[in-house]
Amino acid sequence: MELSRGFAPGFLLNSDDRDVEVDEPCEASELEKRKASAAANDIFSVLIHYSQMTGRLVCKKRCCPSGTGFLSASLNISLGRIKQSFVLTDAQLPDMPIVYASDAFLRLTGYGRDEVLGRNCRFLSGMNTDSAMQFQIKECIEAVQPCTVRILNYRKDQSSFWNFLHISPVRNATGKVAYFVGVQIHNRCSDEEQRGLRPEMEHLSVVGAVKVAVRSSSMLTSASTS
Repeated sequence: MELSRGFAPGFLLNSDDRDVEVDEPCEASELEKRKASAAANDIFSVLIHYSQMTGRLVCKKRCCPSGTGFLSASLNISLGRIKQSFVLTDAQLPDMPIVYASDAFLRLTGYGRDEVLGRNCRFLSGMNTDSAMQFQIKECIEAVQPCTVRILNYRKDQSSFWNFLHISPVRNATGKVAYFVGVQIHNRCSDEEQRGLRPEMEHLSVVGAVKVAVRSSSMLTSASTS
């Protein structure tokens, strides 16, 4: 016997339920969305910090903010052995976001690691930063050439410091420019006649260590995938 036979439409519905929309969508309020987003960001920040500090993988990958790419655990560990202030930016991603920041860089600038990763280094610029120096940096990066400048930068608390900055392209094992490294040296003397001084040896030692780490990691990755 067919159930529909002999029954009027709506017979199986309670008379009080006939005007109820059964599949009515439920949408979270803006406050609930903000709370959920903040909670997710807090969790992700903890994962980033854990992965960055230990070199361990989370879900088989090292955590980085969305859009910043991934560093291998071996590269992360190698970079962690370099004690000077420096950042590594991804040359293959739009606006070259920071994918690694050393502990010394965080101490120098006052920022947390989760506040730095994924950003372009321009956030260190401020009201009195020389735009000519910024343009010189931009030209050198576009030409894939190293450059050294003395530039006024700003910490998180907006205090300024003179930065002996050296930027250099970093190639992987195939010769492709994969990153740019920026090495910062805090210069406490702001006299005009001191601007010609360049701590080149310290710059070059950091750049050399970063290049060795990147090339070694690249070769290891290539060997493991072949």
